[in-house]
Amino acid sequence: MVKMSLESGKALKELALSIKTMVKPFPADIHIQNSKSAAKSLNSLLKSSVGLWDDNMDLSRVVPVATVASLLIDVVNCTQEIAEAVHELASIVNFEAMHPADCLARRTRDRTTRNCEIFQ
Repeated sequence: MVKMSLESGKALKELALSIKTMVKPFPADIHIQNSKSAAKSLNSLLKSSVGLWDDNMDLSRVVPVATVASLLIDVVNCTQEIAEAVHELASIVNFEAMHPADCLARRTRDRTTRNCEIFQ
């Protein structure tokens, strides 16, 4: 669950910075794929009750964990939808496409610019 949360957070940060700096959000895609992969694994784990739940397990302890897991899976799905919208915006408005190496060179040249933070 931690990986889903971290990767979704990184993706959202990069998407927000992409909008702010008008640079295409390519690095966000990696984080979204990582969070989707973690969500898929968690979803499979929750669906397969073999060895995970036993008859003596206290339901009051299981339900909150399952609820948090379900909410995190929903966050991953919403992050994916936000990314799709940002990609659409980037293509409509013609955001600048920057390679990470070019971004690093630009940042070195101008320390005041924040355009390259999405590649950190």
